[in-house]
Amino acid sequence: MLSWTFVAVVLVLGALAVCLPRAVRPWVLAAVSVAAVGVIWHVPMLPLLAATLVVWGLGVVLPRLDERLRSWVLAASIVAVVTGLALCRSGEDEATTLGAPIRVVGVSYIALKFIQHLVDAAAGRATGVGLPAFVRVIFFVPTYASGPIESTTGFEAKSADPSWTGIATGVERIVFGLGKKLLIADPVLAFAAPTFSDPVHATPRALLLAMYAFAFGLYLDFAGYSDIAIGTGYCLGVPVRENFNWPYLSADLAALWQRWHMSFTGWLRDFVFVPVTRRMLRRTKRPLASQVTGQMATMLACGLWHGLAWHYALWGAYHGIGLGSLSIWRARRGTPVERSPLRTALATVATFHFFAFGLVLFACGLHRAAVFMGRLLGVAF
Repeated sequence: MLSWTFVAVVLVLGALAVCLPRAVRPWVLAAVSVAAVGVIWHVPMLPLLAATLVVWGLGVVLPRLDERLRSWVLAASIVAVVTGLALCRSGEDEATTLGAPIRVVGVSYIALKFIQHLVDAAAGRATGVGLPAFVRVIFFVPTYASGPIESTTGFEAKSADPSWTGIATGVERIVFGLGKKLLIADPVLAFAAPTFSDPVHATPRALLLAMYAFAFGLYLDFAGYSDIAIGTGYCLGVPVRENFNWPYLSADLAALWQRWHMSFTGWLRDFVFVPVTRRMLRRTKRPLASQVTGQMATMLACGLWHGLAWHYALWGAYHGIGLGSLSIWRARRGTPVERSPLRTALATVATFHFFAFGLVLFACGLHRAAVFMGRLLGVAF
C-alpha cells in the first residue's frame, strides 16, 4: 500500500472523480479501481472480478425468490464464498505472522463484503446497489487490502466530489498514519521479531519486552494503515468509517474488542454473533448459555478468518473463553457496581495483559508459542 504506485493511483482517481461527467463517472471509476488493485497488489483479477459479478448477480436474483428457495441459495452462496476463502488461505505459512506472506492480498476482506452483500440482498436491503457501485466498493483502493470494511449498501450515496477541506483533512490523517506506521510501528516490530523467532534463548525479561513491543507495534501498524485509508478516502470524497478507538484503554475484554478493528468486529457481531445467539436462544431458552456460545463461535470465526492454522483457532478460543468468562461473571455479579478510578486502572492493565499475552499465540506457531509462553511464565521447555 505504501508505494508511489498507490499515490499515483489515488491522484488519478481523484482527478477522474472531479473531471468526469456524472453519467460515465461510476463506470470509469469502477474500471480504474479494478485495474489499480491488479497493478498495486498483483492479484489475479479475472477470477476476483468474475466472482464479484456472480455475487452481484445473486444479489439481484435473491430478493425475487420465494422464501424457502432464497434461504437455500443464500446458504449455498455463503458456503461457496467461505470455501473459496479457505482455498485461497490454505497455503499460508503457519509458523509466524511477523511478515507472513498472503497468497491473494485482500481476499479475506472481499469475502466479508461478499457475505454482507448476499445477506443484505436476501433481506431486501441491497436492491439499489448498481454494478459499478458494487465493483467500486469491492475494489475501493484505500480499503482494499486492510480495511476498514465498507458496506456495499450506501457507498455511492456518501461519495462526493473531492473538496479542498476534505483533501486537507485527508492529508493530515495520512501524515498521522504514516508517523504511526513508519516512525513507531516498524522499529518496534523489528525489535520484537528476533525474540519471537527464537524464544528458546531469550530471557524472561526479553520475552516480556518483546510481548509488549509486539502488542503496541501491531496496534500502531494496523491503526496507521487505517488512518492512511481513511485519509485517502477523504481525499477521494468518500468518508471511510473509523476502525480503532484507543482499544488498550478499555477496562474489560468486551470493550476492547468493540474498539479494536471496529469495522471487522462489527461485521462479526452482525453476521456471526447475532445469528448464532438467536438460534441458540430459540432452541435452549437460556440467554446466558446462548450468549457464551455466540461469543465462542464469533471468536473462533475471527481466528480462522486470519488463517487456517491451529494457533489461530486456539487464539480465537482463548478470546472466546475470556469473553464467555466475563459474561458469566457479570451475570452472577448482578447489578453493576461503579468502579473507582483505581479499580478501573487495574482492570485496564489486566485487560491489556490478557490481550497482549494472547498475541503470542496469534504471532507464533503452536510449538514456538508454547515455548514463549512457558518461559515467560517460568515453565521450563
